[in-house]
Amino acid sequence: MNKHSLIIVAFMVLGIESSAQNLFPASGNVGIGTLNPTFELDVNGSLNASQLLLNGTPLETSPWITAGNNAYYNTGNIGIGNTNPAFLLDVSGAVNATQLLLNGTPLETSPWITAGNDAYYNTGNIGIGNTNPAFLLDVSGAVNATQLLLNGTPLETSPWATAGNDAYYNTGNIGIGNTNPAFLLDVSGAVNATQLLLNGTPLETSPWATAGNDAYYNTGNIGIGNTNPAFLLDVSGSVNATQLLINGTPIEMPLWDVNGNDISYTQGTVGIGTATVPAGYQLAVLGSIIAEGVNVRLNVDWPDFVFRDNYKLPKLEDVNRFIKRNGHLPNIPSQKKIEKDGIDLGEMDALLLQKIEELTLYTIEQNKQIKQLIEQNKVLMENQKTMRTELSDYKKQ
Repeated sequence: MNKHSLIIVAFMVLGIESSAQNLFPASGNVGIGTLNPTFELDVNGSLNASQLLLNGTPLETSPWITAGNNAYYNTGNIGIGNTNPAFLLDVSGAVNATQLLLNGTPLETSPWITAGNDAYYNTGNIGIGNTNPAFLLDVSGAVNATQLLLNGTPLETSPWATAGNDAYYNTGNIGIGNTNPAFLLDVSGAVNATQLLLNGTPLETSPWATAGNDAYYNTGNIGIGNTNPAFLLDVSGSVNATQLLINGTPIEMPLWDVNGNDISYTQGTVGIGTATVPAGYQLAVLGSIIAEGVNVRLNVDWPDFVFRDNYKLPKLEDVNRFIKRNGHLPNIPSQKKIEKDGIDLGEMDALLLQKIEELTLYTIEQNKQIKQLIEQNKVLMENQKTMRTELSDYKKQ
């Protein structure tokens, strides 16, 4: 400070003290605690005054409280850039600070990258309302936007109608997890709800217990298609499964073909009660068979040929000699052969019918002979009667 300045300040102080009058410089800024004021009144230090006015209006007392070098405000919210703050600190605009802290912990640097007015993030998924996003944008909560696009195409307006807190849709069926719902609500996947109702009545809690991806029930029997199951799993109807197991061993695929109510097997031979089917046979049964009827269709001639004119009926004398020599009828298998090879029902029925037809021919022939004998006997009887009459007349002479 030069000499002239000191003289001016001294005179100002003396003048104020001696005359108790206010001084107003005609031009320039006034500095208190500073020699280089940048404002009309520039105070470098504390200012203690009974009142401060701005454009003639008294300034309100500051709501801030100081403690040492700190200043704080705990009466309500603080708004910067807005007059209706909704949070303890509500800033409408950009914040420039050397550091921002949350609960005393510095906030991490933003992962977003800006390009002009655009901001993007392509390192991973973005979660809003959750900390473990499973999709590029995973929002847990409502989304309010002027427009939503899928692959650049705007999403259609929601078909749901609202009434208060309720939302409803009554145009058709609703599908969750599928695009072709067959019911009013058709869900392909798990349903997680606090309660499920059927016709207004809460559904009972499931008796099934879960362990990881497994579900089990070990309280009693399970009935599918019936309400009185007699086995651990009792199904009244068809079962469609990728695999069926007994004691952990997969059941082999059925070899039978189904056609309506009929089943058939054309892959090979069938054994019932036996795993060995003799060569030349399609069905082998080890045990008895009971049936209301057996239909045997032969590919050979039926024994009607016995009644043809060119059939040579064996003579009974020849049959008698054959029986004495072999112990069975001609063309009929012996006991040893039957024990070894069994009986072909169709063939045996044909052979037995042939023998019956041969017996019929024998009987017809015998009947002819009997009639001849009867006639001959009548003649003999008449002759005998005549001879007796003649003899009686001779004796009377």
